[in-house]
Amino acid sequence: MKKFDLTSKRIASQIAKKTPDAEPEITNMMLDARYLRQSSSLIQDSLQKGFDVLQLANGDIVTTGTKTVVYHYSWDQDKGKLVKSKPDAGRKARRLVEDEEEVESEEA
Repeated sequence: MKKFDLTSKRIASQIAKKTPDAEPEITNMMLDARYLRQSSSLIQDSLQKGFDVLQLANGDIVTTGTKTVVYHYSWDQDKGKLVKSKPDAGRKARRLVEDEEEVESEEA
């Protein structure tokens, strides 16, 4: 029976290039309290924001996410068309609406 070597040359060369010194460096980094504090904080913040988080074997952290943009349109009877309204959810938008209400109440 004939045996076949299915390991590609590229993979074999990468395995040969690995030095035993690289592993302890990564292990030391993962045991470093500063790395653990910063990485756990970054991961937690990213997850709370709805990002996907990937922590690689070498300690790198990759986050991906998208912003959700919501537009609100209301029918303006006088203009006879849809007009963009101010969103209610954002803190900045709420502040703007509150400021406008205060100005309107002072004018009345």
